Amino acid sequence: MHAYIPNSPEAVSRILALSMIVDGHVSPSELRVMHGAPFLEQFKVDDEVFDRTLRELCEDLLDAAANRRAGMVEIDPALLDALMLDIRDPLLQICLWKTMVDIVQADGHLDERETTLVRRAARAWFGQAHASDAFSTAALAS
Repeated sequence: MHAYIPNSPEAVSRILALSMIVDGHVSPSELRVMHGAPFLEQFKVDDEVFDRTLRELCEDLLDAAANRRAGMVEIDPALLDALMLDIRDPLLQICLWKTMVDIVQADGHLDERETTLVRRAARAWFGQAHASDAFSTAALAS
């Protein structure tokens, strides 16, 4: 997994990208919500950074996949928690969490994997020490 500086545009972009791909596809409504997030400019997340980070995330997930042919990529819960810890600024955590919630609701269908991701972010950022959820994301393997 690519290593990013905590609170960097790449660390933020990776969490946003996870919010979009966790259910196996990116919908136009999710992209609109992400692009409308008011904090992105403040934290220097632009289209170039997001696109590059999304590509790197997908490559990292596919490289780590045990069974790419199955069409599912599982993310280890410990890895997910570690990715969340790259967001350390309390204000950024709040802004990012709200945007994650808006993204997963944008297509009108709340997938269990989306719910798990948002719940784990809340646990990592807002004081709950242990999270036992796991999730997988479909259709990343081509």
